[in-house]
Amino acid sequence: MSRDESRPIVTYALLTVNILFYIYLAIQSRNILVIDTGLMERYGFVTERFLGGAYYQIVTNMFTHFDFPHLGYNMLFLAFFGSKAEALFGRSRTLLFYLLFGLATTSVSFLYPLDTISAGSSGAIYGLLGADLSAQRGVYTNGIWSSMLYGFVFFFLAAATGFLAHLVGLIIGFIAGYMASRDWYVEEEEIVGDNNNYIE
Repeated sequence: MSRDESRPIVTYALLTVNILFYIYLAIQSRNILVIDTGLMERYGFVTERFLGGAYYQIVTNMFTHFDFPHLGYNMLFLAFFGSKAEALFGRSRTLLFYLLFGLATTSVSFLYPLDTISAGSSGAIYGLLGADLSAQRGVYTNGIWSSMLYGFVFFFLAAATGFLAHLVGLIIGFIAGYMASRDWYVEEEEIVGDNNNYIE
């Protein structure tokens, strides 16, 4: 089932972009701990600004973080779930997943007040978490149901702000991971079928 590649290059690259962009914003803010609100309004996602022509925010927001702790815990989870995704899905699909999950969760911002600032990579990371768990459903006793349970337990333990975006990321990740790994389980069931030891 594994789609191992030697090193999680995409994850390293995403970590680097997030960290370097935070350093750039911190220098501009003259504060390593908290990013200036004006910069957050410029590079995060603000519906009012986006509709006014700041279309780049649909991408920049997923690499923008409010403060050092926000960056820190997101990068920790990205390192873990991103590297696992690369081992499972490969580099190209992991990058595609990150960007698609980030875009999908950003769209939730249209439901918030027009001047709300949305930013951070956590929506994309929750998507990677869902994809990882869904693709690994064969290692759990109850298959996809256990994968979903573990995902939602993590969701509620880690949920803070961005509740809806995180939830959308997790659900989309589950679906994408399931679709991407369907063929793996068909092959394995054929192999172990004679022993009545089915994966799901």
